[in-house]
Amino acid sequence: MIVNNIDFFNIAEVGKDGTLYRFPQRALSAIGMPEYDEAGRVTGIYKGHENYARKLTNCELRFATASDEIAVCLYAENPVEVSVYQGDYLNQSVFTAAGENELTFVRFEQVKGLRANQCNRFSPEIWRVVLNGEAPVRFLGVKAKGIRPPEPGEVPAKRILAYGSSITQGVGTPYPRLNYLSVAEQILGIEFLNKGIGSGCFCESAILEYFLTEQFDAVYLELGTNIATRPLFAIEERVGPLIDALCTRFSDKTVFLMSPIKGFSDVSNTAKDYRIKFANTRKVIAEHAAKHANAVLLDGHALVGKDYYLKVNILGDLLKIGKQTANSLYRLSFGSRYLCD
Repeated sequence: MIVNNIDFFNIAEVGKDGTLYRFPQRALSAIGMPEYDEAGRVTGIYKGHENYARKLTNCELRFATASDEIAVCLYAENPVEVSVYQGDYLNQSVFTAAGENELTFVRFEQVKGLRANQCNRFSPEIWRVVLNGEAPVRFLGVKAKGIRPPEPGEVPAKRILAYGSSITQGVGTPYPRLNYLSVAEQILGIEFLNKGIGSGCFCESAILEYFLTEQFDAVYLELGTNIATRPLFAIEERVGPLIDALCTRFSDKTVFLMSPIKGFSDVSNTAKDYRIKFANTRKVIAEHAAKHANAVLLDGHALVGKDYYLKVNILGDLLKIGKQTANSLYRLSFGSRYLCD
């Protein structure tokens, strides 16, 4: 979405007051998932994942400017990490204070002399202001001369829509840009629209309606984690229609479906046992994947190949999981179909 010559990447809506939303407000207001008792009766509506949906995750402001110094103006009620890049190269990472912030960044002289083969996904001409933090965040403007949006060839050519739980969102990652999807996109030279929702990913119809309006080249779905705590019929009612709708509407695009990844109940007898619950979501995902020629089923257990990768706070483990995800996508024809055309 381009507004005032700035590309708002992974931002679905900019409010009239400049508030940034990763999901449209209409979708956020409709978020919810029934809770059930042991007899399958509804006992309430869970909305605890709404705050995660409102959180900014790898949201970017992208633009080029003739200025060697820029000032980014933001309003934030909570500390927000602002990481500024010149193309692929980190310029500076800071945190906002409560209230209005004017953050100034100066172009590194040494980046100007980069050759094309020394860049990965982005031209060094592109300023990238990457935002990660709690809502609300209001964009108040950028002070610079001659701002223009990125042109083709200055940003990744291929984009994947990614939807999942806190695993996909990267909740708990020690540094947001090093969650496993961020690692995978750097390896593959692509970009992910990260629509992960911690404590959620309940496949609400309003979320699906929003996804049907987005622009992307492929889809990555990690659907089987949190919804596994619901009865099998509820999983089928939510997960099945979302898979079918995306595979049917975008029949010309590959839809990657990740089955539940390995959990502590797979390796420890003192952990809460989710094996049967994860078997339910794995069954639904696999059955609907089999219905569509453009669906590719990824084995979540194979992704976490080593048990100690479950220590997700360890940077090395995150890098390994990101690399394995990239390898899986590439190996299953993603590379030949999307990266080399």
